Amino acid sequence: MALRQEISDSVKDAMKSKDKLRVSTLRLVGAAIKDRDIAARSEDRCGGIDDSEILSLLVKMVKQREESAKTYEDNARPELAERERSEIEIMREFMPKPLSAKDTQAA
Repeated sequence: MALRQEISDSVKDAMKSKDKLRVSTLRLVGAAIKDRDIAARSEDRCGGIDDSEILSLLVKMVKQREESAKTYEDNARPELAERERSEIEIMREFMPKPLSAKDTQAA
């Protein structure tokens, strides 16, 4: 299944389960994907961005949230830092799992 469709389906599931944080996070991801799609169309790529570009977008969004969480912690705002970390976990569900040391050696 395409990553774009997987995210869209997850938004629907989160809406059904009334998980507000998950809905808002996945909608942010969807909006970022649409922004990149619009930019891609201006470059004559009518199909929008592919899965590899969506993954790089997710990596960028996770990195931004990690920096925000650190800033919030440094400024004594642990509740906001925790929200950023929760968003990170939701986004990482759509990213490939890193290989363990054992798997890396086997490869």
